Amino acid sequence: MPKARKDNVTHSTAMDYRKRVSQAMNYISENLDRQLSLKEIAQAASFSMFHFHRIFKAVVGETVAEFTRRLRLELAATHLRSNRHATITIIAMDCGFSSSQNFAKAFHQHFGMSPTEYRKSKGGNIHSKNQNALSLVTSYHSEHTLMKSMYAERKILMNAEVREMAEHHVAYVRKIGSYYSRETYEQACNELMRWARPKDLLNSGKLMGVYLDNPHVTPEEKCRLDACISVPPGTLTERQIAIQVINGGLHGVCHFELQDNSFQQAWGDAFTWLVDSGYECDQKPCYELYHNNPSNHPENKWVVDICIPLKN
Repeated sequence: MPKARKDNVTHSTAMDYRKRVSQAMNYISENLDRQLSLKEIAQAASFSMFHFHRIFKAVVGETVAEFTRRLRLELAATHLRSNRHATITIIAMDCGFSSSQNFAKAFHQHFGMSPTEYRKSKGGNIHSKNQNALSLVTSYHSEHTLMKSMYAERKILMNAEVREMAEHHVAYVRKIGSYYSRETYEQACNELMRWARPKDLLNSGKLMGVYLDNPHVTPEEKCRLDACISVPPGTLTERQIAIQVINGGLHGVCHFELQDNSFQQAWGDAFTWLVDSGYECDQKPCYELYHNNPSNHPENKWVVDICIPLKN
């Protein structure tokens, strides 16, 4: 086989692995409340058992067990703050732990404090001192008074409403990295655009950024972000491009016009609005829905909706 062709085949295989590992990650995220076998996860992503755990760790940087345990602990940390009436045992069981003792030991090893101490603490993400409103609304409940006064002083002009959003069938590229920098999204978006542009999808598709983790409990470098474009069902993809469905349903939709450096503040304002609205955030990913190319805006601004899933 000629060297150039061999290099192309190798690159294509690597991209296929990354796409299928993303499917495995999604499957784990959707089934955190029950015990999953390695075989079941591998089959969900069309992997054979033989090398699956090695491929997963090579792509994610964690073993399947480490990834699953971390997501369960992060989900539990969110529940500790958002549902203060639930016992620690109930939260442990709901998040897939076999006992409250096993949960407490794993929680302390991961966060450096007990579940009770974490529930009583006033801080946000103990992995990062920076504040970022891409997290679930729970962290704002504990800081509502402070955030309300800050909101009054520095809010960005925003229109907000509650409405039913349609389901979106999308092609996407996933990146793992900090939500605090737009670079993570831009890297994913550039790869997606290189695939979508020759297919003339930019004129018909909707562009979105989907945020899959809670950066108040997930370390910055492990946060998952998907750059997405809506495509017709049945669209074929290649290499690093994968397909998924973004759930529709009731959402808080906050409309902004933003400079590049204003997204973090906008998310803070959106979630402060949510706290005041009386609605409860659902345990589904939030996303940004983009309406323009900022280079075509007279002030180089993004016209964007921040969409927060709500419980009915």
